[in-house]
Formats: sequence, structure tokens, C-alpha cells
Amino acid sequence: MSLDYLLQNAARLHEQGRLDEAEAIYRRLLEVNPEQTDVLHLLGMIAMQRRSFDSAIDMLYKAVRLSPQTDAYEFTLAQALQESGRPKEALEHYKAVSARREYPETYHNMGIIYRFLGDAELARKMFEKAVEMRPDFSSAYVNLALIARDGGDFAGALALLDKAVAADPQNAEAYAQQAVTRRLAGENERAVALYEKALSLAESPVYYNGLGIAFENLNRTDDAFNAYCRAIELDPSCADAYNNRANVYVKYGKHWQAEDDYKKAVKLDPQFASAYNNLGALLYDHGRFEEALECYRKAFIINPKQAETCCNLAMAVKEAGDPAEAVGLYFNALALNPALTEIHHDLARTLYDLYGGTEPDCKETAVKLAQKWKQFFPDNPVAVHVCAALQGDNPPRAGDAYVETLFDSFAETFDAAVGDLDYRVPELVAGYVKTLPAGLRILDAGCGTGLNAAALKPRAAKLTGVDLSAKMLDAAGKRGLYDALEKSDAVAFCHENPSAFDLVVWADVACYFGDLTDLLAASARALAAGGRVVFTVEKAEKPDGYALRPSGRYVHGAAYVENALKRAGFSGITLTDAVLRRERGADVAGIFAAAEKTGGDAN
Repeated sequence: MSLDYLLQNAARLHEQGRLDEAEAIYRRLLEVNPEQTDVLHLLGMIAMQRRSFDSAIDMLYKAVRLSPQTDAYEFTLAQALQESGRPKEALEHYKAVSARREYPETYHNMGIIYRFLGDAELARKMFEKAVEMRPDFSSAYVNLALIARDGGDFAGALALLDKAVAADPQNAEAYAQQAVTRRLAGENERAVALYEKALSLAESPVYYNGLGIAFENLNRTDDAFNAYCRAIELDPSCADAYNNRANVYVKYGKHWQAEDDYKKAVKLDPQFASAYNNLGALLYDHGRFEEALECYRKAFIINPKQAETCCNLAMAVKEAGDPAEAVGLYFNALALNPALTEIHHDLARTLYDLYGGTEPDCKETAVKLAQKWKQFFPDNPVAVHVCAALQGDNPPRAGDAYVETLFDSFAETFDAAVGDLDYRVPELVAGYVKTLPAGLRILDAGCGTGLNAAALKPRAAKLTGVDLSAKMLDAAGKRGLYDALEKSDAVAFCHENPSAFDLVVWADVACYFGDLTDLLAASARALAAGGRVVFTVEKAEKPDGYALRPSGRYVHGAAYVENALKRAGFSGITLTDAVLRRERGADVAGIFAAAEKTGGDAN
């Protein structure tokens, strides 16, 4: 049997996918002549198919050394180096091929490497050269689209992807990248249809994973879960799909399954920072703080330049008892992304904890850090207010911008948070309004999420809520109890609506005012004759005056409150000592104040 016949037979088996049989014949031929370059090349290709890249590269290097001018050998070697994670070596061999003869595939693969290495402009030139040489090069159009999309040009990316589809209507990747682009643009319905088109051409775990993300964006949680399961079924090593399925398990409340999937994701990809972050969040929410801290530290080591990672690590470090380190991490997060305004409120709470700590010089450290924070962010209302509070300043009131951003940041978690504090203000309000007649025009000033609405509504002919925080008002609106909700400074709103109300309630609002003069004057203006004002304050130890506490809230003396009410024209004043909530294991003492407007209506 001739060697040519054996080689042809082996090549036929190779084409049929019968790799073991083909390889056996190739190796027999190589034993006869170890320098058969065609056989070395074919063995290298089989090793690549098996992803045995070291073996492939060894065979292909031998073929190239023996026949340095054969483009096919060097091109395949470059491919093997590229797929094995050695892009710079691959690039040198692609350049050697292109120096001898220009092939569109060579430029295309060089473009992929340049994009991977971060040189988008040179990558673009390579892809453009490829499509210039072969106008129907669908994959090159796809890669040009990715560069456009990376630069934020979604319209340009979609136009290039249309060219990719026109060049090859069976190119599943072109449809999949159209889907990704639509999804990133928020067009999830169109993305779903495009993913399904791609999957009709090639059943890929990557496409199923992307389809799941689009389904999640559409709140089609069950469909998303099924898509992630299919991705994992097709590729049990798909770390992204495990991470995304874990997120769905969290939504289902199946925390053990979520934990298991997150752990599979990081085992498959030990550099998967997002999965470590997600696992840390799950553990943190279940009080497993030490384990959460370990996950966040791993995420931080992998990617210290991500603001979210810094924030999560800061939370865990604070819980572990080191607020000073947590402050430093919050500073890092703000340096990485100053637009994340919610970080300022986490930082404020951490400085408060540090100020109240038992370590030596903790108060001095907290003040210095607050001053540094204000220095870096002089226009941030949270930094300005917290710095004033920790320094012992006593401005007449908290700024509107501070109050608005504070409660915007708390809106989603506010009700749960006050529940954990045994919050009693709504109970105090409810007890008072039970003594009043029905049919009142009631203003819930600083209404927040509407915690007092259930008590006020039975006595109201009309119940109006006003608040600075749009997000708080959204939550209040969902209760369906208010007849009107207005976004405004409550003091200004009262001045603009003279004699419009029979009852004005400031529940846990006056703690953001030191000087109560404007608040009470506005209340008097908004009330009809005989109308009542009700409010709570945190109680100061001294009866006179007010003071801004390190918490950022004001305390007031009982004598000061009474005198302020009298100056505003109120009578029938009652001040009742009350516990407003529990904080750090101790009762927060307060005053529940009620008074009646005397004299005629405001003009």
C-alpha cells in the first residue's frame, strides 16, 4: 500500500471527524519519514481540534522550520498560538505570512489580536483591509461592528452587522451580535427575536446566556432561568450562565441553590470578580459577614478598579469592625466613579460609626476624614452636612439638597430600615389623630414613603403629601391613600397654600431643622383658624436651644420648642415625652408636639 494512498485515506477519515483513526495513520507515516511537513501540519490540526495546543504548536513549529515559505503551515501555527493565549507570538507569524502574500483571513485574525491588545484603531484598519479584499467577508463586518459598539456607536454597529448578515445570511454570530447591540440599547424585545434567530442557526451556550439576560430585562424570569439552564446543559463549564442563573435563584428566594451556582462560577473562572461580588452580597444579606468579606476581598484583588467592588468590600469591612478602613475604600470608590452619589450616604453612616467608636482618637479621625471628604467634594451636600455635624457646627437647618439626596438614596429600603429600628413615630401620630374629627384637610409635610397615611386617611376629606424626594413620593403613591402628592420643599409649599389645611403633620421632619422659626411660621400660614400642627423632635438634654448632632440630625430643648410655637402664634400647646425609635440598642428620646393656631386665617 503506497504512502500517498495512506495519506489520502487518513485525510478522508480526518474530514469525516474520525480523528483517532486519522491520527493513527498520520503517526505511522511520520515514523516512516519524520520530516513529512504535510503530515506534521495535519497532526497539528488534529491537536488543535482537540484543544491540545502545546502538542499542536510543537508539530506546527516543526512543519514551519522544515518549510518556512509554506503559508498554510505558518498560518495554522499562528492560529494555534492565538487560540492558546499567546497573541503576540501569533501576530508575528501572521505578519510573516502577510509579508509573502496578502490573505483577507490573515488581516482578519490580526485585527482580532489588535482588538484584544487594546489597539482599536489598528484593529479597525485590519478588518477594513480584509473586507476590501473580500467584500463578502461576513465575520470581518461583525468585528468592525464590535469596534463601533465598543466606542458607543450603536447605530454604526448595527449598520455593519446588517452588512454581515447580507454577506452571509447563515452567520449566526452576526445575528447574535445584533441581539447584544439591541439589548445594550434597551431594545430587549428585538434582542430576544435576534437571539432566537441566531439559535435557529447554531445552538450556542453563549447565545442562550445572552437570551436569558434579555428575558431578565423584560422581567420574564422563568424564561431567563430556562435559557440559563440550557446554556449550562450545552456547556457545563459556562461560568457566566451559572452566575446569571444564581441571580435568578436569588429572585426566587432559593438562596442555597444560588450559593451553589455562584461557587460553581468562581470555581470555573477564578478571576470572575462579578460572581465573587454576587456571592459576597448573598452571604452578607444572610449575616455571614466573614465569608462575605473573603469574597469581596477576592473580587477586589481581581479588579481593584471597580467602584462597586470597593463599595461592597467597604460594607463588609465596616461590619467586621473597621470603619476607618471602610472609609478609605469608600474614598477609592468615589475616586473611581464620582457619579455614584449613593456612596456618599454609605460613607456618612460609616463616619458616624467611626465617630461613635471606642478606639482612641476615633472622634478626631472621623473629623479629619470628614474634612478630607469635604475638601475633595466641596459641592456635595452630604459631605458638607456631615462635616458640619462632626465638627460641632450648628447651622440653622440641613440644606434641601442634602435632605433630597438622603431620602432618594433611602427610598427603596426606608420602610424595612425603620422597621428594624422599632420606629414609633407613625404610632404616635395615629394615637393623636384618633382624637380628631373626620373631614379634615390634612397636609403630610415631608411625607416620605407615606408611613403615616394609613392613620391620617380616615380623618381626611383630602390628604395631601409633599416631599423633596421624588423617589419617596413614588413609594408613597403606591400606597394609593393620598389625594395629591407634590414634590416641593414643605416649608415653601406651606407658604404657597395659605389657610389650605386643618392639620399639618411634620412626622420626623423637624430633626432636619435647627431653627424651627420658618417651619412653624409656614405651618401657621398653611393652617385655617383653629387648625392644628403636629410634629416630633429629638429631645436635647438642655431645655433651651438646639444642636446638630454627629448623626446629622438636630436635637431640641423642650423650652425652645414651646417658645418657638408661641412666637409662631400657636396656643393649646402640648409637649409629650416619647421614644421615637431604638438606635444602637438604646431608646432615642423625643418630644411629640401638638398645638392649635389662634387668630384669623392667613391672607
